[in-house]
Amino acid sequence: MNLRLASSWTNQTIGLCVSTAIATILLSIAPPAHARIVRTAETAQKIYTELPEIPLENQYFNQKLKKVDPNNTLINRILRYHAFTKGRPADVRLDWKLTLADYLGANDIMDPATYPSHDVLSKNPMDDDRAAVNTLTRSMRDQLIDRLIQFTQKP
Repeated sequence: MNLRLASSWTNQTIGLCVSTAIATILLSIAPPAHARIVRTAETAQKIYTELPEIPLENQYFNQKLKKVDPNNTLINRILRYHAFTKGRPADVRLDWKLTLADYLGANDIMDPATYPSHDVLSKNPMDDDRAAVNTLTRSMRDQLIDRLIQFTQKP
C-alpha cells in the first residue's frame, strides 16, 4: 500500500514539475501581454495623421521586398523598439518617456543588433532615427507620447 502511495505521489510531483517548466519557458519566450502593441503600421499612420511634423524616416531599402518600404517609418520602429525590444507597457507614460530618453542617449544604451528592422533594411536606421528624435522639441515629444498612449490603448 505504501508503495502505491509513493508511486502516485512521485507521478503527480513529476507532472507538476513538467507543467511548471513548460509554463516558465512559454512565459520567457513571449513578451508580457501588456507590452504587446498590435497593428504598429496602423498606429503609426494615426500618429502621422495627427502629428505630420514628425519625420517619416522611411527612405530605407528593404532587402526582402527589394524596394523602399514606405510603411517602415520612424514611429513604426519606435513602437516596435518600445514593445518588443524593451518589453515596456504601452499604457504607461513614464515608459514612453524612457523610450524617448533611450533615443536621446539619456537612458539605456541602444543596441544596433537588436534595433527594429536592422536585419531587413540595407542600412540600420538606428542612428538616423536617434538624430530625428533629437530634432523634436520637448513639446513635440510630449505630443508624441500623448498620441502613443492614446492610440495603443486597448479598446
